[in-house]
Amino acid sequence: MTIDKARRRKAIARWHRRFAILVSVWLVVLALSGLLINHAHDWGFDRKPLAGTLQQWVYGIETSNEEFCEPLAREGIECAGLFARLSLPAGALLLGEHHVFLLDNADKLVEKLSVSQFGLGRLQAGLLDGSEIYLRDAQKTVRTHPDLMDSRALDGAEVSALNGHDWRVDGGSVASITWERFLLDLHAARFLGPLAKFFNDLMAALILVLAVSGLWLYVAKRNSNGNGN
Repeated sequence: MTIDKARRRKAIARWHRRFAILVSVWLVVLALSGLLINHAHDWGFDRKPLAGTLQQWVYGIETSNEEFCEPLAREGIECAGLFARLSLPAGALLLGEHHVFLLDNADKLVEKLSVSQFGLGRLQAGLLDGSEIYLRDAQKTVRTHPDLMDSRALDGAEVSALNGHDWRVDGGSVASITWERFLLDLHAARFLGPLAKFFNDLMAALILVLAVSGLWLYVAKRNSNGNGN
């Protein structure tokens, strides 16, 4: 074996080891999370709520104890299900389990809408991001505007991109975020938001690089041994 070939072989072996360590860590995470997901129902992970501190740290959501009833009380409207207030350029939006209430700048009721009009069941969380409003139940997330005229259901990638935002959550719905959902998000690297697809592609590419470089090192070592060097 020439000196150049030996140096090339050492360089490839060095990078092979580095990539192997990185990929191995992710494979361990995949294996453990996959095992737990596979037994989620047997071990109760699909029913056990995620700890509140983890919900706030990982998903960026927290419950609110503010009082929102006063504007509706003046209108004689029952507001026991209210859990959040989103400030809008021309007023505010009050979020309840089954209805949302649009207020003007004087806190007077403009409109009352059922969450079913957005294709939702029991409303569990809301988010104001710029000029967009996001509403979420246990099954899906929809996007609408401050005028509440149009709404659209988001796909999986769009929903993942909202993780970590300042969601206002119904205190009674916190338990809907289970350990199983956390494990699924971890398994799919959804916490990376829009970078999740790139990260998974990178891991797949590195596995292919390891396979090719490992085969090359094996052949190079075998040829070297065969030459008596």
